Amino acid sequence: MLNNLNLDANRVKLCVLLALLFATTNTSAQSQNTARDRQRMTHLRQLSDALIPLHQKMRPVQPGDWLASHNEKGQTFTRYVRSNPITLTATRNVLYVLPMGEFDEERHKIVELSAEFLSIYFNCRVETLDSLAIDDVVPADARRVHPEWGMPQIRSTYVLEKMLPARVPKDAVALICFTTSDLYPDDDWNFVFGQATYRDRVGVWSLYRNGDPESNFQLCLKRTLRIATHETGHMFSVSHCTAYECNMCGSNSLSESDRRPLYLCPNCVAKIIWSTNSDPVERFEKLLGFCQKHELDDEAEYYANALKATRR
Repeated sequence: MLNNLNLDANRVKLCVLLALLFATTNTSAQSQNTARDRQRMTHLRQLSDALIPLHQKMRPVQPGDWLASHNEKGQTFTRYVRSNPITLTATRNVLYVLPMGEFDEERHKIVELSAEFLSIYFNCRVETLDSLAIDDVVPADARRVHPEWGMPQIRSTYVLEKMLPARVPKDAVALICFTTSDLYPDDDWNFVFGQATYRDRVGVWSLYRNGDPESNFQLCLKRTLRIATHETGHMFSVSHCTAYECNMCGSNSLSESDRRPLYLCPNCVAKIIWSTNSDPVERFEKLLGFCQKHELDDEAEYYANALKATRR
């Protein structure tokens, strides 16, 4: 009986020691992660500081601008990190592109290049799924003909809430739908360029208002890349930017969208590098190569200057 009691006591001691060892190891791992995160944040703040001379602060808000009708406070890098944003993980690391509508050769090329650019911009693999016919997936009560302008439109909220969530693959960080149709969010709106929800990791945007790629391919490509990266940025939990002229600024019109750059401001680029675990120099090098290849001259000049600033 005494031997059994001694054995039980030894077992209890062993369990306590193992528990303490696990707790100590777990605490140590958490401390290492915290220290590593602090170091990453410091490096990204230094990167932001180096890029500031290349950027313009937000211009005064004009009547009709996004911020004239939307009271947004912005989002600092620190606030972003503390919000537990959506990030690439070992199990969710693929960005899926879903075309919907009828794509001619030029628009199909726009989608292909957009997928390539998204892969660089967000440091992840991008897979393009088979195209869907609008009539097969969008019911009549989620469509309308614009009451004044006369073009067919799809209700974007239907696509986000009803159509896309069930189609999100298990390894998707996000599923984004490109459509050739114009979009509207509800009956009070004329149109919307795109919408995304990071709760469900889905987004939709339209090529309809981006111009005719046969007459001006570069302009159509640039507009599509801007909308695609902007909406995908939202799916990585990035809010609208209010500090700089930035790709993540909100837009109420095509003219307002056109005056925004395709690149990110010092604050927002830090957020995307954080959430995608990107190497800044490698990211800028690849974006520079893409922009040079496809004659996006203003963007190529920016990324060349960003590389110089980063390497100092």
